[in-house]
Amino acid sequence: MMPQQPISAGSHAIIFDLKALTQFDDTRPKATILAETGAAQVVLLAMRAGQAVQDVETPSQIIVQCLRGRSTLRIADSVHALRAGLVGLVEANTPHAFVASTDCVLLLTLTPSPEHRPAHGLLADVAPLVVREE
Repeated sequence: MMPQQPISAGSHAIIFDLKALTQFDDTRPKATILAETGAAQVVLLAMRAGQAVQDVETPSQIIVQCLRGRSTLRIADSVHALRAGLVGLVEANTPHAFVASTDCVLLLTLTPSPEHRPAHGLLADVAPLVVREE
């Protein structure tokens, strides 16, 4: 099923209904690229309990907001618990992983947008809902 489009797309603002856009996949984490602007890429990530996104590294800084549920953010030997309402910051070029402790929803903001998505992996075949040039 294709994700819904933004509920409002004016010339100066776009409003996304994250509840409506959140989709879980029982076989793997489900990512939806909400926006690709060059300055930032915004990704909605839904994971069932036990699912993980392993061995991720990007040239972008990542701001991760836990919107629902609980997850862990692993960086090297350290594990950081995320729960709804917490925000974490992952520096660029830092290998990390997300592991869902419960069903969870994370909002990731990558700054600047990665210039290229890997040919494989979580975002390989995901088209952004909104693309804006700087």
